[in-house]
Amino acid sequence: MQQPWMPDAPPPQPGVPDDFSRASATLPVGAALVVLGAVWLLLLMGRSGAILDAAYGLPILPGTEALIALAEAWHAGMEALGVPALTQRLRAVLSWGRA
Repeated sequence: MQQPWMPDAPPPQPGVPDDFSRASATLPVGAALVVLGAVWLLLLMGRSGAILDAAYGLPILPGTEALIALAEAWHAGMEALGVPALTQRLRAVLSWGRA
């Protein structure tokens, strides 16, 4: 890849993409958003218990009951899939050997 902004960069060669061309090794915005969405979903799945605890600690405001109900439904769904048990076992394996 060429970096034409560097002070001692050679002149651009034909056929060699620079960092700003479509042939560069970057993801398009749409693909990056899909990957970020999948990561966000995995994080929400693994932390459903913490989300439920945080929802129970919310102050009493309009809409709090709806958020608590949503958090309870999400956690119940993740428990039905076995996600909290899986993440707990994974944490136990990853923390094995720590004092």
